Amino acid sequence: MRQAGFIRYELMLPRPRVGQKFENFVRTAEGWNEESLFTLATELRKSAPRQAALLDYLCQHAGEEFGRGDLAREARVPPDVVSALETRGVLLRSRIVVQRDYYGELEVAPPPQLVLNPGQREALRIIGGELERRQFATALIHGVTGSGKTQVYIEAIARVLAEGGSAIVLVPEIALTPQMVRRFRAHFGRLVAVFHSRMSPGERYDSWRATWEGKHRIVIGPRSAIFAPLADVRLIVVDEEHEPSYKQNDLTPRYHARDVAVMRAKLNRAVVVLGSATPALESYYNALSGKYRLISMPNRIDDVPMPQIAFVDMRSEPKIIGRTDPVILSRYLRQKIDEKLSRGEQIILFQNRRGFATLFKCSSCGYVAECENCSISLTYHLRGRLLKCHYCGFVRKAPEVCPKCGGLDLFFRGIGTQRIEEELKELFPGIKAVRMDLDTTRGRYAHDRILSAFGRGEYQILLGTQMVAKGLDFPRVTLVGVISADSELHFPDFRAGERTFQLLTQVAGRAGRKERLGEVVIQTFTPEHSALLFVRHHDYVNFYAAEVKEREPLGYPPFSRMTHILFKGEEEAAVLRTANQFAACLRPDEAYRALGPAPSPLARLEGFYRYQMLLMSSKEGDAGGSLTRAVLRKALETFRKKHRAHRVQIIIDVDPASIM
Repeated sequence: MRQAGFIRYELMLPRPRVGQKFENFVRTAEGWNEESLFTLATELRKSAPRQAALLDYLCQHAGEEFGRGDLAREARVPPDVVSALETRGVLLRSRIVVQRDYYGELEVAPPPQLVLNPGQREALRIIGGELERRQFATALIHGVTGSGKTQVYIEAIARVLAEGGSAIVLVPEIALTPQMVRRFRAHFGRLVAVFHSRMSPGERYDSWRATWEGKHRIVIGPRSAIFAPLADVRLIVVDEEHEPSYKQNDLTPRYHARDVAVMRAKLNRAVVVLGSATPALESYYNALSGKYRLISMPNRIDDVPMPQIAFVDMRSEPKIIGRTDPVILSRYLRQKIDEKLSRGEQIILFQNRRGFATLFKCSSCGYVAECENCSISLTYHLRGRLLKCHYCGFVRKAPEVCPKCGGLDLFFRGIGTQRIEEELKELFPGIKAVRMDLDTTRGRYAHDRILSAFGRGEYQILLGTQMVAKGLDFPRVTLVGVISADSELHFPDFRAGERTFQLLTQVAGRAGRKERLGEVVIQTFTPEHSALLFVRHHDYVNFYAAEVKEREPLGYPPFSRMTHILFKGEEEAAVLRTANQFAACLRPDEAYRALGPAPSPLARLEGFYRYQMLLMSSKEGDAGGSLTRAVLRKALETFRKKHRAHRVQIIIDVDPASIM
């Protein structure tokens, strides 16, 4: 029919559900001044007193423009009175596009007059030199926490704007966006746009449109902000570039914003600046091999000393008589908290587990409450006595008796942020503490409300998960307590040591600014672990050397390119069969090696059984990854010819941030 010309295909795009927002504004029409408005008000004083009242208000604000609803509220008259003056020709109505701004009410203080220290000046000199060349370049700033990297970004972007260019600044977490927006808007005002998922569709639309129209020249946001429609991008900053949150893991395309930033800069002949106190091993490897320019900032601003770090061996901590619960706050940490509170200083406590307890167990039969959809134990939440899965969202009430044996000896194991919050109330009555985790930050502006209140001194203790570990700067914080350093350390992932070092170093960096010396107390059951020893001395360089020494013989990144192949489906037998069939389609080659298939560390997730394979190709034999891509394409082609996946998904992730 199509070939005969009876029908034709046309691409029709759906009508946009979001567009510009318009508001009605009114102002006094031409020919009306204070005298004529007063004359009309006098005439209407008896017959139309409300119109007269509105005219009196307009006399006091002659020439001003008002939102139609705002005028009625401010003059304290009903909306129909405004309509009446429009009918009389006194007021002229206009329809104006309104910009929706998520951070429109954000308080922005004038920027302080800062003088760059030698380390900042040198970093700016190198970046400025690269910008002047107008060629693609990547620089890695390895600067300790508190070294002033953000001010270097601001000064570099000021140079870009002066030359007519634009810039993108990526942050790893939405929680960090308000602080960054405050600092940048203090310098650049409304030239700064924001993109992130907490914004409403209308706010995102307005931000996108204004950026596309050239009204904004700086975009700040998490990973998706790298796709902002900015023209003439000359500088891209990836702050805290080591953060795994820059990798999109759950949706296709599974991109890494840092890698996309490098590619976009290459296409735009722009400069990329990666910044971190604890760079990803791959980034530092690229810097040492000459692929990136390495910029070192080893000192804090004003030469403030790095915080002193003390470890507490929880194995030797005495148990509390009459309680089977683990000790949450060691004697030493309690002593330090008392000391800081008595001085009026602030404290951050970090525990990377939310909820009350990570295990709900029966001591009679050994029953453990597990998720119906995932191979993971349920986390107990105090509010509502709920057992929750933090992976799939499954929720049920905590039982009063054991569902397996009917016993009453039910107890909790593991420590979450809610449990620490209760412990603080018991040990330090009257002290105001605020908790910051996913459960307390679901609402709009929740992150900023908590951090702003803590910054104003309304709370003495900030307790939280990873949200409190990154990029926060509070001058009164002199103590950071890490409740358990072991939770990340024992993950079945080759990056566990690296993640632990990064997380602990970052959270330790929240302590101590200016004239106040910072202290850090880290509680652990494995104080002899090598990663923790390097944390004690803030020694990234030697940590890197030790870590790559372990990885090189095993052929792990940064010496190889890793590809994660995940097979998942509702029937385990079908998933395993598909995984084995796909593995058989991979042709043997010396340039890569295949591991698996094997059950994933999380063998069942959201109702799906999961098996995985790892492909590792040497960067020497497959520098650009083209060989690996060709092998995978051929394997998929062969698999589809010979087999059917039978409701099994095959997900290929190149350079995975995690193999969980």
